[in-house]
Amino acid sequence: MNNEFAQRVESLVIDKWFSNLPKLIDAMANKPSVGVTRAFVLQWTKFSRLFPRWVGSIMSNCPEFEVLAYEVENLMSEVVLDPAGDTNHYQLLIRLGNGVGISREEIENFPTLEAATSTFDWLWSKARDPDWLVGFTAVNGLEILGDRNLPSKYRLKAGTGLDPDPYFKHLGLSQDATQFFEVSDKADAGHGHETVRIIADYTPEQRQNEILQILDESMHRLRFMTDSMWVLSKELEDG
Repeated sequence: MNNEFAQRVESLVIDKWFSNLPKLIDAMANKPSVGVTRAFVLQWTKFSRLFPRWVGSIMSNCPEFEVLAYEVENLMSEVVLDPAGDTNHYQLLIRLGNGVGISREEIENFPTLEAATSTFDWLWSKARDPDWLVGFTAVNGLEILGDRNLPSKYRLKAGTGLDPDPYFKHLGLSQDATQFFEVSDKADAGHGHETVRIIADYTPEQRQNEILQILDESMHRLRFMTDSMWVLSKELEDG
């Protein structure tokens, strides 16, 4: 692995995400409420439905066998079955929503926030780029944000929102309802580290600043989306 560039990738994520977590992610990680959890489920299920299609588009342009293998393994957890759980990530999100009082029908019929639509449109444009590294950085690069081991590596304490303990403590949810956090935590730690390695290994030196800019923009777009979800969470509190 190109350790020097990998460190630049990780440092960017630390500076632009973990050093100043979005309010929604901070609340999820530390003291989740019903509204916060509902807002997360109502919008992240839409991300979860689109993620496999973005990845499929990236794969169609990628000739690198090890990257294809990584994406296939990733999609198995998202779409078919996470080996750490009993179903896929989308179904686990539905269970989480059920735990805070929203049905599958309500989840799937809830409108996509304007900020989320804008973020999804941008991710689509990058996923369809003929240059697979562009799409991979934009889409898979977001998985680095779920690596709870990364902040401690840089002596920073910051949660990712994927720890089930606050949901047991503050909301009294069952283990069945919070299984999404358990399996995602394990998956994202591995996927995040592997994403950094792939980006570092396949980025030519002359393109490093370009690729970092794409990752920076992707995090910025996701923050814009989560800020809108934070506003939605206030409307959904105990509603």
